[in-house]
Amino acid sequence: MQAKIADRSLEQVIAAIQRLDLEPIKYKLMDTEEGEGWSRARADCTELAYRRFLTLLVTYPEETLAPSKDVDKFWHGHILDTLKYAEDCDRVFGRFLHHFPYFGMRGAEDAANLARAAETTKGLYRRQFGEGYERAAYCSAASTGSPAYCSAIQASDPAYCSAIQAGGPGFCAAVDAGRPAYCSAIDTDRPAYCSAVATGRLNVSLRPTL
Repeated sequence: MQAKIADRSLEQVIAAIQRLDLEPIKYKLMDTEEGEGWSRARADCTELAYRRFLTLLVTYPEETLAPSKDVDKFWHGHILDTLKYAEDCDRVFGRFLHHFPYFGMRGAEDAANLARAAETTKGLYRRQFGEGYERAAYCSAASTGSPAYCSAIQASDPAYCSAIQAGGPGFCAAVDAGRPAYCSAIDTDRPAYCSAVATGRLNVSLRPTL
């Protein structure tokens, strides 16, 4: 996906992205019947990632980018409010920002192109915002039988890290969880606590003996 700016500076477009009112989209996504049943934390985190994805589109218009699963769902939710989406596009980009929903589905070569676009997006996201894409958005690849928390959020609501298999909980070290948090890199059959976590009860070495 690529975006070009019409008759306005990059700074103006990015400022307009930050001013977008995305509360209605989150409200719909949080609805358990008509939406996805997301928690407020998940909706807020994905909103941030969506704004940043739009920022990448206009900052690197020569690149082919691909949103994460949840950012794509957020984008779909925005598009479904057709009048608002058209008005937002005109206000922000000066043109309609189209979405091609079949990228990666048209055979092996297309799937490989999508994978490359996803890696490009992750790299540019880290360069632009100083943190990994997965820290702001939920990844549908996670096994969420038990919650695993991402380091970028408050853990009152579960967020899922794509690198973690959550059948045995794996919590990221930077979370203020109000309770023990587990390191995603360890064998969580025998949980170990991260020294960076504020648990209100204990702090244990980042490299415990298992």
